[in-house]
Amino acid sequence: MREADGLAMSSRNVYLTAEERHKATAIFRALTKAAGAIRKGEAPKVSTQMAVDDLGHQGFKVDYVAARNAETLAEPQSTSEPLRLLAAAWLGKTRLIDNIAV
Repeated sequence: MREADGLAMSSRNVYLTAEERHKATAIFRALTKAAGAIRKGEAPKVSTQMAVDDLGHQGFKVDYVAARNAETLAEPQSTSEPLRLLAAAWLGKTRLIDNIAV
């Protein structure tokens, strides 16, 4: 479930300052942009690296952004299999996680 602005609902969100809360929506935007690029034919590793770079430039300490098989969570062997994008990143003292279907 998501907040109206796209942030994944989590009990961790209460630890964000007002400024961090506003900035936290960048995770959803980065995942959405990467998923769109993959749907248009971009390699998952390229798209996820762009998301990592984008979040890093916005002040996140990124643990990972990864494309995985939606059913097994294994590394994808082809772009024809169902994919999910998974992300974990620190914003201040709060570790945020999110995922979306491609």
